[in-house]
Amino acid sequence: MGNHVKESLTLSPYLLWFLLHGTQVGIAMLSFQRYIITGAEQDSWVSLLLVGISMHFITWIMFFVLKNANEGDVISLHQQLFGKWLGKCLTLGFYGYILLFLITEIRLYVEVLHVWVFPNTKIWIFSLMILMICIYLVSGGLRVVAGVCFFCIIIPSLLLLSLSVPLKYAHWTNFLPLFNHQFNDYAESAFHSLTLFSGVEFLLLLYPFIKNNEKSQKWAHISNVHTTILYLFITLVSFSYFNIQQLEHTIWPTLILSKIIQLPFLERFDSIYVYNWFLIIVARCCVPLWAGTRILRKTFGFKARPSLWITSTIVFICLIPLKGQKIIEKLDFLLSVTGGILLYGYIPFLFILILIINFFKKKHMVKIKGKH
Repeated sequence: MGNHVKESLTLSPYLLWFLLHGTQVGIAMLSFQRYIITGAEQDSWVSLLLVGISMHFITWIMFFVLKNANEGDVISLHQQLFGKWLGKCLTLGFYGYILLFLITEIRLYVEVLHVWVFPNTKIWIFSLMILMICIYLVSGGLRVVAGVCFFCIIIPSLLLLSLSVPLKYAHWTNFLPLFNHQFNDYAESAFHSLTLFSGVEFLLLLYPFIKNNEKSQKWAHISNVHTTILYLFITLVSFSYFNIQQLEHTIWPTLILSKIIQLPFLERFDSIYVYNWFLIIVARCCVPLWAGTRILRKTFGFKARPSLWITSTIVFICLIPLKGQKIIEKLDFLLSVTGGILLYGYIPFLFILILIINFFKKKHMVKIKGKH
């Protein structure tokens, strides 16, 4: 694999941890508990843990696939395996997934702002505000995006210490009985856990920009461990405080947990959560926005700034008509399905295809050596 990225544009390997983790953690952290209980109920933490473990396998596959790409990214890999035109079509399919990722994340956070803080402000204003900030940051390049991911993970992570307060009221019997569900139940909960780990797939475009990229795999695995522990901790705290019936009727359980905290100088601690989550959303949106910009640049030869504005404009236009809780839930479901197909279907397919091609190449080389 040849790296065609200038040395001055590459990042230290450890920053891959922040780039991937910052893309995996988003607005779903405020509401995922009510979705993953569908199926395995109080045992759904098992499904979440298994999905987190499976991400290590998917990460290993992606590193193997990218090592066999001419330029180290999925764009060059598509043209290498499928030819110019079909390769471009598949890359545009990935671009469509990036747009869906951005639309879903921004719309979900805007809904939180609209319900909890600014009920009279129009949705498109919030959407435009988030996009403009992301455009400003992405225009600075991947180094700026990596810096944003670093600070947007460290600062809001301090809020997670506040979740120790609900543990004072924990009912550990909520976890009983243990392991009393069927395989289908665990599988259903696992499906609803997929969106929690979506974001690792952007490694398919980030890989060439990491120094010593072939040896940076450990940082991607550390990111997966970090994400899994984070979601598992929140799940255990939530399940110890809420019972299953309460979680079914609670839209944002993490925000409800934050309302328990009372300080003499602050009436609503949950507002701190909502405002600080803006930092997390920016990090989660900047990486896919950068990725979409890069796809347009390499696929159609556009310059960086027009590519950035085209991607942002498409996202904004798509956000305007999306209104109502049912539309939002359908959007989240669509992202889970497409993300699941990409991670557990398409990426393993590329892996198997490369294995087959390499096998026949070696066989052909052996025949040539045999003739000589």
